[in-house]
Amino acid sequence: MFFIWVILAGLMQITVLWELNLLVLLAVYSGLRKGPLGGLLIGGAIGIFAGIISSSIFTLNLALYSLVGFLSGLARSHIYYKENIFTQFLFSLCGLVLFYLAYFILTGRIQMSIFSAILFSAALSPILFKVIEK
Repeated sequence: MFFIWVILAGLMQITVLWELNLLVLLAVYSGLRKGPLGGLLIGGAIGIFAGIISSSIFTLNLALYSLVGFLSGLARSHIYYKENIFTQFLFSLCGLVLFYLAYFILTGRIQMSIFSAILFSAALSPILFKVIEK
């Protein structure tokens, strides 16, 4: 069922919600729910899907989404936190910043509306996480 969410989020991201990065939020969600190994594997699957539907470098997508999933799962296993809207926003914000920072370091390119994409995507994350859980 989760991969159906990945496909829907990817299609929405390339058509309607192109300014938001829903796939990174799904990688963060998978890391928070499944731990480091689950986040790495599901993040890798999301990266493969993102490489198929986008025009960017295939292995770069695979590496970035896997990294975000793995590190969010690692943070979950080493940090005690209470699950609420603020912590979901904070983990999503950190995952998005990490994704775009690593993208900039590896490619040398920065996207134009990066700050609004990070803030809007992180603000949407608690709603997205609730919808996925139900």
